[in-house]
Amino acid sequence: MNSSSLKLVSSQLKLLPSTTDAEISAYEISRASAMRNEPFSFQILYRSEPEVQFRPVSIAVEADGLPASGWRVDWVPVMHAANDYKERGYVSDLPGLYPDLLMPRPLKPEIINKGGMNYEKDVENLLNSTGENYQAVWVTLNPDSETLSAGSHKIGVKLINLSDLSLLGEATLEFEVIDAILPAQSEYYTNWFHVDSLCLSHGVEPYTEKFYEIFRTYIKNAVRHRMNTLLLPAFTPMLDTPRGFERMNVQLVDIRRAGDGWEFCFDKLRRFIREADACGIRVFEHCHLFSQWGAEHAPNIYDTDGNLLFGWNTDATGDEYQRFIRAYLSAFLAFAKGEGLTPDRLIFHISDEPTDKQLESYKKAFDVVSDLLSEYNMIDALFDVSFWKTGLVKQPVAYIHNADSFDAECPAFWLYYTCGTYARNNSNRLISNTAARTRVLGLQMYRYRAKGFLHWGYNYYFDRMSEGFIDPKSYPCGYKLLPGCAYLAYPTRNGAAPSIREEHMREAFDDIRALKLLESLIGREAAIGFCEERLGDRINSTLIPEGNALFELRENINLLIKEKTS
Repeated sequence: MNSSSLKLVSSQLKLLPSTTDAEISAYEISRASAMRNEPFSFQILYRSEPEVQFRPVSIAVEADGLPASGWRVDWVPVMHAANDYKERGYVSDLPGLYPDLLMPRPLKPEIINKGGMNYEKDVENLLNSTGENYQAVWVTLNPDSETLSAGSHKIGVKLINLSDLSLLGEATLEFEVIDAILPAQSEYYTNWFHVDSLCLSHGVEPYTEKFYEIFRTYIKNAVRHRMNTLLLPAFTPMLDTPRGFERMNVQLVDIRRAGDGWEFCFDKLRRFIREADACGIRVFEHCHLFSQWGAEHAPNIYDTDGNLLFGWNTDATGDEYQRFIRAYLSAFLAFAKGEGLTPDRLIFHISDEPTDKQLESYKKAFDVVSDLLSEYNMIDALFDVSFWKTGLVKQPVAYIHNADSFDAECPAFWLYYTCGTYARNNSNRLISNTAARTRVLGLQMYRYRAKGFLHWGYNYYFDRMSEGFIDPKSYPCGYKLLPGCAYLAYPTRNGAAPSIREEHMREAFDDIRALKLLESLIGREAAIGFCEERLGDRINSTLIPEGNALFELRENINLLIKEKTS
């Protein structure tokens, strides 16, 4: 065996081309654990001898009977790391190649000979090593959260030289499935889904058979990473739309005038809901009923012939729109009841991010519909707790920087962030952020008893205000030079591909479940104290652990759960 390198590291390392062996060593692992119904991810790093410029290689993983999936970790070009305020929790402040895109590949590829050369059979995302730097393969054990049998396993990894089929390196991970079950996820988790982005990325028309073929890949990917709530584009969502302009019409509800009233057809909406439900979505949040940032206007709403009925020229609380939206909501709620969407499976919004200056317009809009929606969750993103005190928002979605203010006065709230960086050192999920800065959200949500988490972009592939369509694989800084701010999943030829950041968000929600399990065994205060003692810091909205600390904390939590349940 030659001097090629093969290392096993935790999911918390973000490997840059310049990452050194000394930096990697802090993330190396030989043992790990998870609960019976929990995925576990780690990375395989590989590199050739220093003098080798190019070598085709294959990596084979023997998972010892456990279900497992693999991905090639691809770098994307980040021209601006976005750390303008010298915040903590960045892999680097410099432009360069950053790991994020995960491209699927088998863990035990068949090797065939073609014309005297060896290849991995039927593998699109091949591996080529160099002596210049490490590259990575991402492995997730139990990716679909099956309920496994408890026990110990040896996960074997081999690096094979495809030039002559020689063994270049091998490693073993000792992995334990602990005899405990994580409780079901009770927190809402939504990233707003943008239908127009899917259509433009894949060249399809909204709600065609080809659309739904691709749509299912996105939603299954989102659900696998713990998203359980989906924005419902009954109307074209009134989000990031310049005043007086329109985004692509993606309205699901067919509307016709009928004398002095309206007729509504929910056939397309029914298909959308059933497709998402079949993929695992459990809660639907109706798109905003009034315009963004103040509720002064109606959303852009069209009739079945594509004529604009309401929009920027419509007074949100004028008589005509009041009559329309009340008639619509009455029909929609009857439809939803027939589809089995009970009040706990529906969420409604008035307007996104209202401020005190827009209190009057927001209150007028709220008063138009509040009696019809009294049984339902009504939430809106709020930057400041003062707006919540008006009583107009039943359950606020609190900007994470102000979590302590909401915690002091509000009995129940969600958390959100936009990914914009303003010297606040909160949890974030930019491509250039460390894994810990993303994953720590789980600890923060547990600490604040957050009911859910909301982010405005699952697949928003635009520059500002829905203009300047981009391919995030080649231009991840397309939105305000904030790398990855507006999306988690990548569009590829076959549909959606996950990101490393999406994996870290999944870990965050599984951490909440592990903490709740620990709480059931030792109590909430003891669970928080256990974490803070090992992290050496308080859990609050500005906590950003260093290095591999969250992997090590979860291992300690797992061991304590094992001790208390054995």
